[in-house]
Amino acid sequence: MKLSSEQLELILEIIDRGNFSAAARALNRVPSAVSMAIANLEAELNLKLFERSKNHLAPTEVALSIEPHARLIVTKLRQLDLHLTELSTGLETSLCIGIAADVNQKFLLAGIEQLIQRYPLLNIEIVSAPQQELKTRLHRNEIDLYIAYSSSQLDNNERFRLLGMEQFVAAVSPKDAQQLKAHNKNELTMLSELRQIIVASKHYPLPDSRVLVSDSYWYSDNLSMAIDMVEQGLGWGNFPLSVVQTHFAKQSLVRLAFLDTTNGLDMPIHAIWPAYKPLSKSMQLLIELWEKQIHRA
Repeated sequence: MKLSSEQLELILEIIDRGNFSAAARALNRVPSAVSMAIANLEAELNLKLFERSKNHLAPTEVALSIEPHARLIVTKLRQLDLHLTELSTGLETSLCIGIAADVNQKFLLAGIEQLIQRYPLLNIEIVSAPQQELKTRLHRNEIDLYIAYSSSQLDNNERFRLLGMEQFVAAVSPKDAQQLKAHNKNELTMLSELRQIIVASKHYPLPDSRVLVSDSYWYSDNLSMAIDMVEQGLGWGNFPLSVVQTHFAKQSLVRLAFLDTTNGLDMPIHAIWPAYKPLSKSMQLLIELWEKQIHRA
């Protein structure tokens, strides 16, 4: 015999409520109909699901053994019903998100986690790459939107929404910090003499040429790798404070102190999507969740 979803829900309601009457109220049925449905089911299965006495009702070992499986099936069916309903009202089946390699992904992943709690069957793909690569992939329709810092140039083919702000700070290894201190180099211009480690790809133009401070620079398309390179003493880097503050705390990196200016640059974080595409239902919600996560940090 095949159990239906209604029968599984009925068994679970009785287990959860503890009696036929409470389960009947939850299912908007009369107690006698619930009692008869269980009796008929037990007869068809040739199994006893509940022990009955005058003042007590308890699931048998058989009922308890199938309970975890029943809950999983019922949950999945409810998720499917909800997903189909959402699809009928405009929810897309999948979403491809680009996240710039030098953005703190912790806030964004927290927002995605909340999104899939609401839409558990939504298929999400996440791409992490340098900002200009994501821009190219957006224009090729390979991703639906991407998260990146503001560029010095506006693109009329794109729409954007501010999510929050991130502070970038210049950092070096402790060894390099000691050498700079020994030579009394504590002005912003001294950075031009050091090799700069940039989170970008040499195959794409930089979103803002002003990020180039040094005469010599190396590329890395991965933020963690760039931080490792600076910790190793291969150069200096300009990194998001929310990411490197733990490195400052454990003294694997040193935040430079300048006499002529402060070491900190506020950068807007934007969600960016094609101008010809209106924001979908899930993207609108996701952007709202990202805003809350970044502002809470």
